[in-house]
Parts: sequence; structure tokens; C-alpha cells
Amino acid sequence: MTDRHGAPAVTGFVREKKGDWEYYHLPELTAGGIIHGFFTRKSPPSTLIGREGEAFLDAFSLNEVVVMHQEHGHEIQVIGNGDRPACGDGILLYKRGIAGVIKTADCLCVILVDPGFPMAAIVHAGWRGTLQRITSRAVDMMTERGAAKQRMVALMGPSIRSCCYVVGGEVREAYLGEGFPESIFSERGGSLYLDLGKANALLLTDEGIETIHDTGLCTCCTGDDFASYRKGARNARQVNFVAIRGR
Repeated sequence: MTDRHGAPAVTGFVREKKGDWEYYHLPELTAGGIIHGFFTRKSPPSTLIGREGEAFLDAFSLNEVVVMHQEHGHEIQVIGNGDRPACGDGILLYKRGIAGVIKTADCLCVILVDPGFPMAAIVHAGWRGTLQRITSRAVDMMTERGAAKQRMVALMGPSIRSCCYVVGGEVREAYLGEGFPESIFSERGGSLYLDLGKANALLLTDEGIETIHDTGLCTCCTGDDFASYRKGARNARQVNFVAIRGR
């Protein structure tokens, strides 16, 4: 099944275009004031500086954008009173009109929101960040600041999936050593595959998050819609963002 753009249909998510940017989002969440998107490669390059950054902010009626150097770790930066950190792999937002951006090229981006508070977080969950439980850390940081787990909604963007993500035995050993279940791995044709989506879904359910929306899209084998490092996109990155409506 495909959507009106000829792309794979994704339950709950809608593929739309705003200005020059094409992206997947959940319309009901957007309507509730949580502006967010997982961009496709039909969007402009991922710098979001200068005129491109201004055009992005205008298109989504936002005031500022925060883009950090990502380090494949578990550090989450809290953006509040004008703080603009240089490094980290997660952003927690409680100020309106500020877009937190995570760039990916096979790694998983997870967005967490409490629409009733409102508060939002966005994290870069590659295999190292997932191993360090960055998604769990984001949930804990949000609840420490007043968000409620029973209201939280999690969104998992396009990433390399278990159909394509071949890893070495040392990765399995590292995950099992940290208490992850064997079920996040599968073996086919003599190769070992990691399911990043399942690993992060388990982290979320362990935290008590019941509402999880997953695009289910694989960046490696879903056409040319997304940047995939494994498929040769060494420098390209896709933009993923979340913001609390401010204007």
C-alpha cells in the first residue's frame, strides 16, 4: 500500500509538504500544538543555518532552532532560558517556539511529548545511545520536571531496521551484558541483525509509556526517501525536529 505521494503508507503518520520541506508527522499531535516532523530527502539540505534556517522557522511558525554536534552518547541538554549547547544527543524543550533538531542517517530518532504539560524531548538513538538507554533517560528527565508518563506519547522515526541492520557479535554481547533481551537480535544467512526499534520500544514500555507510534520505515531499503549511511550516504543527513507551538 502507498500514500498519495507513492510512498509506503505508515499507520497514523501522514506525509505532507510545507514550504520546501516534505515530512512525516502525526496530524492529531500537530493540531494539539506539538509541531514535529521526520523529513525526507526531498527537503532542503540539513544545515538549517542562514536563509535555510529562516525559511524553516517561517514555514513552521517557530522562533528559534537548536542544532547540536551529536556524539553517539546519552547526554541530553535542557533548552530553557537562552541556553544553546554545542554538543549532545538529546534535547529537552519546555519553552515555546524553539525547535530541537536531531540529524540521522540510519540511526533512530525518538520524539517524546507530554501534550498536556506541554513538554517535548528528541533523542538520537543509534546503537550506542540505545545501549546507554538515552530514551529512558529522556523519560526520566521529563518526569523529573513535571511531565506525566500516563500522558506521554512516543514517536519513532525512520531508521535502519532489522531487515538491514547487520551488526557484529560484540554488539550483541554488549547489549546482553546491559540486560537487553536476546529477542532484539535475529540471525539470517549467517549474519546477525539488530532491531533498534524494538530495543527502544522495550525501553519505553519498561518506563511505563504505553502510547508508541512507529513509522516502521527503513532508511536503508525504503527507496531513496531517507539518508542511509549503510547505503552510501556518507555525508547526507535527514532532519528530525520537535517544538511546542509558540506563535
